Amino acid sequence: MAIRLFGFGKKKGDIVFDLFKKELEKQGLKIDKVDETELIDVKLGELTLRVSLDNLRKNYERDKDENHIKDFVQTLVSYNEELPSEWEEVKRDIYVSLFPNDFEFNDFIHHKVTDEFSKVYIHSSEGRNTWLSSRDLETWNITVPELVEQANLNADRLLAETVITFQIIEDRKLGLFELKHETLKGALLFAPALKQKISADFGFPFYAVIPVRDFCYLFSEKDLDFFAERIGRVVVDEYKQSGYPVTTEILKFSDDGVEAEGKYPLE
Repeated sequence: MAIRLFGFGKKKGDIVFDLFKKELEKQGLKIDKVDETELIDVKLGELTLRVSLDNLRKNYERDKDENHIKDFVQTLVSYNEELPSEWEEVKRDIYVSLFPNDFEFNDFIHHKVTDEFSKVYIHSSEGRNTWLSSRDLETWNITVPELVEQANLNADRLLAETVITFQIIEDRKLGLFELKHETLKGALLFAPALKQKISADFGFPFYAVIPVRDFCYLFSEKDLDFFAERIGRVVVDEYKQSGYPVTTEILKFSDDGVEAEGKYPLE
């Protein structure tokens, strides 16, 4: 089975490709081939990961930080690592993450949120997020509803430990999550307890933007027009510059679920 992961093959003078190849070799892996579309195949036993490097290039161009490549290779290696086989050992580390819908989710557990992105279910431990598949659920002898329930419980626990800070702009509040593991901001947005936690400051329904997985703004329904006119450039810039984009949509959270109230154009 081939699983496609995020980005593009080798280009002339491509330092990211060279660093990627070097880090693979440190893990005892190698590039199997680069196809005509410049996607890279890396074999892990019977599994073939089809890798692209565009997102890594974005991050490296922005930060000049080789850790982006090292972390990505570690993520690839984790696909070949077995999670603990006992549900009790893993259940407190189950969360959701957010990912664009232009990905081939295959057997990974996911739920569509809008036309732009979906929730994926992950095991998050020691800074590494491992996507969960139906095979994992079979190993743990649990159902998808049980997985969802546990992810909600964990999100509520994480939310209770999280501080929501504010930027005050013309007496209006723009909220931000402050947490150690920034990649879990998507989990907080979908925490069942969020409605109660933010009701005093934002009311309900509320609005949010999450252009990338580690960047999120919250604001009240009454301030929709005010902030919609002011945060568009930040949302688009974050989306374009990050290797982990989610959506440029303005999202409404209500008792009816989540819906897109509009979308900032990329151009």
